[in-house]
Amino acid sequence: LVSAMNRVQLLGRVGQDPIMRQVEGKNPVTIFSLATNEMWRTGDSEESQGALLFLCTLGDISQKTTWHRISVFRPGLRDVTYQYVRKG
Repeated sequence: LVSAMNRVQLLGRVGQDPIMRQVEGKNPVTIFSLATNEMWRTGDSEESQGALLFLCTLGDISQKTTWHRISVFRPGLRDVTYQYVRKG
């Protein structure tokens, strides 16, 4: 089998303090939720819905929040995430 890694970077707000779970016989995993927001002016085409908007323009602003469940498996990163990541 060919192994592959997909890398994603998310910028958002942590919804809850991380928890560490461990199933018997398995390595522990740190889990937390992250909210990301997308904002756009209503009436704009999809092509003009960028990540950043100039809020001084006319039109109604719409927002969509998406929740992501983050699981950290790598031992060093898992422990640092559990120790330092907090809600907010």
